[in-house]
Order: sequence, then C-alpha cells, then structure tokens
Amino acid sequence: MDLHLQNVLTGDTVKAHRERTLIGSAEHATVVTETGPYLGALVACYPTGWALYALSDQDVTYNRRPLHAGQCVIPQKGDLLGVGDDRFTILIPSTDPRRAEADDIAPACFAYVTNPDGMEECRAVDHNLLFGRLAYCHVQLADTRLSRLGALLAPRDGCWYVHNLSKKAIGRNRKAVFTFARIADGDELLVGPLVVRLEIKPSTAEQAALAPAPTGSRERVPLSSSIATDTPEATDTPTPRDPDAGPDLLALHAAGQELEAWLKRQPPPTEPPKSGLGSWLGAQRDRLRRFWLDTPETTMARSLRTSGRLAEAFGVLDRAVRNRSDSPELLRELYRLYESVGMIDLCYRPLRHIEKLAQARSTQDPWVLETLAQVCEKLGRDRPEMFDRAIAYWDRLEAATGTSCRRQKSDLMARRALRDGGYVNASDD
Repeated sequence: MDLHLQNVLTGDTVKAHRERTLIGSAEHATVVTETGPYLGALVACYPTGWALYALSDQDVTYNRRPLHAGQCVIPQKGDLLGVGDDRFTILIPSTDPRRAEADDIAPACFAYVTNPDGMEECRAVDHNLLFGRLAYCHVQLADTRLSRLGALLAPRDGCWYVHNLSKKAIGRNRKAVFTFARIADGDELLVGPLVVRLEIKPSTAEQAALAPAPTGSRERVPLSSSIATDTPEATDTPTPRDPDAGPDLLALHAAGQELEAWLKRQPPPTEPPKSGLGSWLGAQRDRLRRFWLDTPETTMARSLRTSGRLAEAFGVLDRAVRNRSDSPELLRELYRLYESVGMIDLCYRPLRHIEKLAQARSTQDPWVLETLAQVCEKLGRDRPEMFDRAIAYWDRLEAATGTSCRRQKSDLMARRALRDGGYVNASDD
C-alpha cells in the first residue's frame, strides 16, 4: 500500500519511501520545503502500516492541530500535514483498519547513554526519543559530531525501532543503519559520539506467557509506603515461602526502607568551587574514580537485576552506596532496581540525593529533574502534596534546558483535578 504526499499549493505529488521519507528544509530531506524547521516530519512504513512522526516543536501541524517533537500519528486518506508554509494532503488507497490500541503498547525500554566524556545516564524510555543537537531533542548534546537531528527511537507493533534522521549512517551493533532498523535487548547504537546501550524487557503479556503455571492461589501483598514490617501482625506467624515463587519483594522493600532512612541522613559533600588547573584535575580524578570504583559495581548490579537476582543486586548496591553515597552512577542504578519492581515509593530518595549532589557542584541534571517530576506525579496519587513538587520539577527542567514543559504540566494538573473530583473553578451547571 503506497502513500503519496500532494502539495496543496503546487499540486506536485511525491511518493513516500517506505523506509524513510524526511520532510523539511534540510538538504537531505526527501521533500524539501521552502520554509519551516530543519526537519519537520518523518514518514515510514511498518509491517502493519504507515506512521508519521513530528520532528519539531514549531511549524508542524496535522489536520490544523500542532504536533510536538516525537509525536506519532497514523496517516489517513485526506489528512492534511503542514510543515512551515507548505501543506500536504495524504493520498493513500485505503485506510488501514488495524489500529488496535495494542499497537502502542511496547516492552519497557531503558537507554543507557554514554557521553564522549565517559559519563553514563539512564533513561526509562516511555515516549519517542529524539537524539540531536537541537534544543528540543530529548537526548541533546552540543557536539558537532552529532547531527542536529540524529536519530529517533520509537515503538511500533510491540517492538522498538531506531530511525536514522541524519545524512550519515548510524550504527547498530557495529553495522550501518541508513534508514531504520528493529532493535532488540542488548543492542548497542552509535549516534554520532553517543553510545546507547538498550535494555528491553518483555511486555506484560509476554511475561505472563513465559511465567510458570501457579501451583496454588496466593494473595499478592501490595507494596506501598504504608507497609509496616515491624508490627506484631507481620511477625507473629511467618508464612513459609515457596522457593519457586521468585524474589521476596516484601523483604526487599523493608531493606530498601532502611537504606532510604540512612541515605536521607547523609548530607551532600560540600567542596569549595575550583577553577583553572585545580578544576580540571578534580574532574579527571572523579572520572577515574567512577571508572575504577563505581562502574564495576554498577555493571554487576545491573547484570544481576536483568537476570532476576534482585536480592543480590540490592546487596551489591546497598554496600556500595553506604561506602560512596556521593556516586550518581550507583544511585541511578539503585533507582533502576526500585523502578523495575514497581517500588515507586522508594524511587524518590536516590533521585533526590543525585539532585543534591548536582546542586553541591552548582550544576543541573536534566534527566534527574525529568525523572523526579514523573516519580512525584505517580506518588501524588496517594500523597496529593507530591503533585506540587512534580510541577516545581517541571518548572526547574524548563529553566535548565529552555525546553517547554507546558504539555506535561497541563496533563499533571488535569490528573490532579480528576483525583480531587473536578476542577476547582468548574461551574455547577
């Protein structure tokens, strides 16, 4: 099934390439526009049909409605795409009826991005991810080796794909990718100077299919901040655990609460600001320490976590964090462990401590601010005051990156209003 783009003003029709059709003012764009963003949109065809992605926050509309960078729509016959001053009508023989909601459900994906200086950050990829130099890119680096728009990471039909948006090829497992490719767990991407290692977990349906059949009915104990493991009811009659039942999440949660209480009492290091040679030597010392001390334990804990040995992974991180509570890498991995088992109430403290470490160094970590905003939003379902913290973190992220978070804040305020039973100023009629 072919897709064509017809320019409303000139009447010219262009057949979209199934692998990659770029629309914008860039020289390498498939459809070059007179005005508008460097790259405004990407059109690609998957096994189940076509998809269109916005690649800019400005001057990109679909059916006269603005799109934000990374947003995906399913093109339909007669739809109108706007990029700059140009308008294109979607010409497609028929509408694909397979538009099930399951198409948008993808396995959990974590991207471990290593910068040229060796610093690694982890992103829980819960939306389409843009890599590039432009300010609105989700993974942004001011390095000329990275294209203004380098790559797009997006889910489709229960799988993850990487799309090349630049003139040059990007790498996937040391092989060139010129258009797009499906990615799998453990794949390594090379986008300019960025090395991106991807960790993909099976979806909930796949986990249920792979899980062994239960031998009996067991009630699942909810994990929340209200768990009290030191009450008589919790210790009088211990229930023997089934050795095949998996990790003891209740014990892991209790140990995590102990580490959280200890971490909360640790003040961030206070170092006088340095400049010149002293600053450079200090940065090199920190980099070597991360490589020789933090990296092995972080890697070991990550391997144990991905293999399902959660208690052992926590034991490694517990010892390491207590020895070096000023290590952002160890604290990030501790957050990933909590997040992987759904202990959202424990996710806040490691991120908050990383934020304190960044403040002590007079820097800002955009990933931490964004993740803290998302965690506080989830905690707000049980603790309404966390909604205000989430909004504050979105405001700080805007100030740190210059990227608008208006959509996220609007969604957050709408969820808070629904939780409180409606909007405050809503009329009775």
